[in-house]
Amino acid sequence: MATIDFNKCSIFKGLEPDEVNLIIGVCDERLMIAGENLFLENEPGDSLWIVTSGRVDVFKNIRGDIDRTLISLGVGEVTGEISFIDQSRRSAGVRTIMPSEFLVLSRTAFQEIQQNHPKIAAAFFQNLSSILAGRMRITTELYRESVAFSIEATGASQLNLRALSEDLRPVSLYLSNGLTLSGFILQMDNTPAGYTIIVKDKSGKLAIIPYHAIQKIELE
Repeated sequence: MATIDFNKCSIFKGLEPDEVNLIIGVCDERLMIAGENLFLENEPGDSLWIVTSGRVDVFKNIRGDIDRTLISLGVGEVTGEISFIDQSRRSAGVRTIMPSEFLVLSRTAFQEIQQNHPKIAAAFFQNLSSILAGRMRITTELYRESVAFSIEATGASQLNLRALSEDLRPVSLYLSNGLTLSGFILQMDNTPAGYTIIVKDKSGKLAIIPYHAIQKIELE
């Protein structure tokens, strides 16, 4: 098993060396080759994995054999924290991206520490909560990016433009060819080629603009 400074690991923050050794003493050691799954999404599980060498990817299955990596974890970091806390099914899969070594802490083994050393268990769970909070922030940002992409891909962002056309508010359209068109949005149409916008400029001329050709819209 690789030797690392466990006292610098966030999961052991604030614990004394003998307290860290107490937790390590009830862990199992695992050695895995590159490309091997620690566990898969929706599998039952209750163990926490501490990376002592190598690196892993945490991933979600999108569809079929298409996965999306959420985060990569290296030496001293942990994975499997959600199922360790509530014994629920795995919320994501984890696989090695190189030969890696782990300490695996099961809830059954940790119960011994909870019963005999409650202060150590409380500090350990506090560290685990901080790690989980940081992971939630990352997940929230990924969700925001996903929603923004979905809005753009499905054309839902056009709803605001429909409101502009109904209010006849003056706007400036900045186009991908470098031109700027000022006037009023009169109508939006969904054609086989995509959304188009009918604009009446300040001289009264009408123009049909493909939505994908618009880089920016500003209210005047």
